Formats: sequence, structure tokens, C-alpha cells
Amino acid sequence: MEMQRAEYDVVVAGGGTAGAIAAIAAARTGARTLVVEKYGYLGGMLSLGMSLIGARDAEGHWALGGVGRELIDALIAAGYATAPLPYSDSGTVAQDPEMLKMYLMRMARDAGAEMLFHSVVVAATTENGQVTSVTVANKAGLEQVSAAAYVDATGDADLVARAGGEFTLGRCGDNLSQPVSNIFRVANVDFEKTWQYLEAHPEERAAPKGWSGEAYTMQYIREAPGAHVSSFNSLIRTARKAGDFSIDRHRICLYTFPGRTDTVVNVTRVHGVDGTDPRQVSQAEADLQLQTLEAMNFLRKYVPGFENSYLIALPHQLGVRESRHISGDYKLTRDDVTSGRDFSDQIGRGAYPVDIHDVTTTADTNAQGERVTGGGLTMRRINRSYGIPLRSLLPVGLQNVVVAGRGISADHEAAASARGQAACMVIGHAAGTASALAVQQGRPVRRVDLKELQERLRKQGAILER
Repeated sequence: MEMQRAEYDVVVAGGGTAGAIAAIAAARTGARTLVVEKYGYLGGMLSLGMSLIGARDAEGHWALGGVGRELIDALIAAGYATAPLPYSDSGTVAQDPEMLKMYLMRMARDAGAEMLFHSVVVAATTENGQVTSVTVANKAGLEQVSAAAYVDATGDADLVARAGGEFTLGRCGDNLSQPVSNIFRVANVDFEKTWQYLEAHPEERAAPKGWSGEAYTMQYIREAPGAHVSSFNSLIRTARKAGDFSIDRHRICLYTFPGRTDTVVNVTRVHGVDGTDPRQVSQAEADLQLQTLEAMNFLRKYVPGFENSYLIALPHQLGVRESRHISGDYKLTRDDVTSGRDFSDQIGRGAYPVDIHDVTTTADTNAQGERVTGGGLTMRRINRSYGIPLRSLLPVGLQNVVVAGRGISADHEAAASARGQAACMVIGHAAGTASALAVQQGRPVRRVDLKELQERLRKQGAILER
């Protein structure tokens, strides 16, 4: 059977957090846009219910603008998301994951983007640094799709890799990546009982390394929308001694929605997984589901308020914090993000904390020569949001491809911030707009008129300056 063919202005590979926003932005800019997504909805990891962290920096200034901010504002207006409180370390927004999926779908449909679900990009054809077409696999077989511009929003830079682009894997020097996890949702929690326990046991809510204690006061936990409650250290130690807890985590993170009895739980972890290796990922999926079972038993047995709780949702896939980083025209660095650096070609801002889960369970040395304890978590808040340069989205050697999401060109530490969902939406907005604008200008995306792009983004509500 002959392979089917289709033509578009912009093809977005991946309809997750960055890709959905990119597709909306490209379509609104006038491009005939196709988004290729392996699941049956948009939103990816954003749709799992984990609180959106990094919408604002620690000084209270918004970093999230444009299409992503429009989505959150619409959810807030309808009561499906909550505005961040001013005193948290970063702007934290809770959202209803199921409603978020449908709001994204409506925005994409209204923008005129075409969606091809249950499909993945499996190959790319290139000529003189130009991707001329991609091959899409789905239930019907294989389909060849061509476009003038492509957005790689796969998270793992799959399209760049298929097109022969350059990339690195994980941490510089040893290629180790942050561990993978499953977050899951639990319902029927008596939070008043949980909060009373935390009030009586302040040692249970000590802030993680690098995080300010202000974010772990009981006032914050009780009042903050989407409170990032990271607690229960001593209960875990007790359960571990009793043989009831073997997971390589020292605390449990809860993401709550005010007035509801359900919460997202982040506690599972598997180290040493290459997120681009399907067999390693498959093994980790099984390991994480069994860890989820163990975690549920722990919560019901040990944590006050969870005695009658029950599991209501597992994720559609495990969460990969780090895999491929493209080799871009500029590599975003730790110093860039922690100093709040600005760039002449910035297309948005990031404010998600530098959130690093140790790559191993034992002590080692990072790229800066610093000792890392192993098996832990370090959070470093972003006081002043940083600029995200367009150059970090442009893969070396490819003319008409732009990357959106955690696969951008960044070192291990900078990527630990740029992978945040708010930053991914910011990058997606810019990637989609840049691709569509380049098509209109009749040039590859790496030669898009920068001033016109920045002005267009500002008019669309993107935040470029602090």
C-alpha cells in the first residue's frame, strides 16, 4: 500500500505541555498547523494535576504570559484553577487536570490547529540541513507529512535525533540523567487531620535543601493554592525500619486543590533510566507502578488523614525529568538561570526553581566539581526570572526545526529549571509563533526576523522583560 502524504505550513511533533501551546500559537499566527500526539488529548504532563510551579519568580513578578497565561486565566475564571499567593517561593497554581485537557482542546480547535492523535513521528527526511518530511506511524500504518517548519515538542528531542541533529544525553561528563517518577492522584483525604498532624510535628515539614522555610509554614500549607507540601520525613523513617517503605525517597510531595479531598502525590523514583530507551522505560514503568502500590499502603497505614483514601488515577506514562539536550546555537547555563540573565534574543522568561533530583543513590561529583550527597533533592529558587534565548531552541545543523520543552539546549542545572511546566509553555508559545512567522517570511526559522518575532510575542501577551 502506498504511503499517504499530507502538507502543512507547520508540523508540531508532540502535543504535550509545550507542543499544545506551540500548535495554538502557530495556528493563531496564520499557519496551517498539524500537531502529532501519541495520546488522545493535549497537555501531556501538565494534564496530570501536578501544581504549575514557576508561573512567577520569587520576587512576585510573572514569568508566564501569552497563550499559557491565557489558559491558566481561563481556568481560574471558571473555578478550575487557583491564582498563586504572593509569598510563595514561586508562583504555584493548582488546576483541575481533566478540565485543563478540555480547555486546551477548545483553544486548539478555535485556533484552527489540526490534531492527529494516537500517532508518533518515527522518521525524518533531510536535505542540506532542511527537514523535508517526517514519517508518522499510527493505526492506519505510515504517513508522510511535509511542512515548511517543524516544532520538536517530543520532550526527548526525538525529531532532532531522527533528523540527524546533534545532542547530548543527561549530565555533562557521565551522561547520567535525573531519575524518573510516577505521580498519582489520591482521593478521600481528610486534610484537616493531616494539617493538624503537621502543626503538631513541625519537624515533618522542614524545607528541602535550597528552599526557603517561608514556603513550609502552616499558613502557606493551609492557604496556598496547589500547596507543594513536602513532608512526612519521620513517618518514612519509621515505616522503613518496619519494612513498609523501600522507595528511594525521604519525603512525600503533595499538590492540593483548596476545598477538595483529592491530591496529587509525588513520591516514587527510579534511578539510572535512559528515557530514550524503550526497554529501560518499560522496566521503569513496571517498577514505578509497584512503588505506587507500596506508597498507597504507606499513606493509608502511616499518614493521618489518609486512612480511608484511595487511588483514582495513575499517569499515562512515567515522568522523565531529563534525557536528550539538543546542541543548540547557545547553551543555557546554571549561572544564566540563577542570576536572572537577560539576552538580546530572548523570547520569554523562566522562573521554575532549579529542581535537581540526584542522578544516583550514592555520593558523586557534578560538572562544577561540587559533591552531591546522592538520593536526595536540591531546590534553588529563582529570585529574578531569566530570559530564554531563541538560540537555545535552534538545533545546530538544522535550518527549519525549533525545539520546544525540556529538550532545549541547556546544561544539567539550567535544564532542571527550564523543564518546568510554566517554562515549557513559554517556550512552546515562542516556538509556534517563530515557526509560523518564518513560513510567512519565506525563510527558515533560524533566520526569522527577530525583532518582528519579539514584537509579535509581546502583542500576544508574552513576557519578555522583567
